[in-house]
Amino acid sequence: MAMLAAVFGFSFAKQLDLFLSIQNQLAAQDYPVGLTGYMSVRYLEPLALAFTLVAPLLAMRSFSDEFRQHTYALWQAAPVSAFELVIGKFLGVMAVLGLLILLAVSLLLIMAAYVTIDTPLVISATLGLTLSAGACAACGVFFSSLTRQPLIAIVASLALLLLSWMLGSASFTSLPLQGLAQLSIASHLRGFFQGYIQSDDIAYFTLLIGLFLALSTVRVDTLRHTGS
Repeated sequence: MAMLAAVFGFSFAKQLDLFLSIQNQLAAQDYPVGLTGYMSVRYLEPLALAFTLVAPLLAMRSFSDEFRQHTYALWQAAPVSAFELVIGKFLGVMAVLGLLILLAVSLLLIMAAYVTIDTPLVISATLGLTLSAGACAACGVFFSSLTRQPLIAIVASLALLLLSWMLGSASFTSLPLQGLAQLSIASHLRGFFQGYIQSDDIAYFTLLIGLFLALSTVRVDTLRHTGS
């Protein structure tokens, strides 16, 4: 968290300095971009990719370490459902990610003491960061439930998530491939940082989180019944 705080601080200071240097040019535009809008796109939006890397790192040991240390027998015998076990692991990862997101956003909110901040835009961007981080964390939990090796879990998670980002950044001409690009995380994330909260974007991340958590639950439940 200390290292990420340093990265957040450096990125924030860099983008703020850049905004101040081009402020006169922005003011000359027909629809000038304010500080909040500029920082949302130039500072907060790139952090979504950073959380794509961080979330699987935090989630990779969720079940893998249990398998390696042979402590999974404890939760196999626990009087809780497989779903509750998976949700517990997921919420544990999200608690840490939530603190990191709060830390990143607080740097922008501090500016409210000096300038007017577009609070709804900040809330929209925060929601986007939280949903995307949640999807990446759920993906990490799922792959962690498949293997005893955390390294394999992180590599598999990052491969899938980065592929999703690449699909969103690519330009496809054929209609089937354009539909494939709509499955990308990036395609459903941009609107949040521009202040547009759309129901289909929320539904996309909600379904993605639900899918990975459901697959993790099936995997854990299978382990419990087979005794593996």
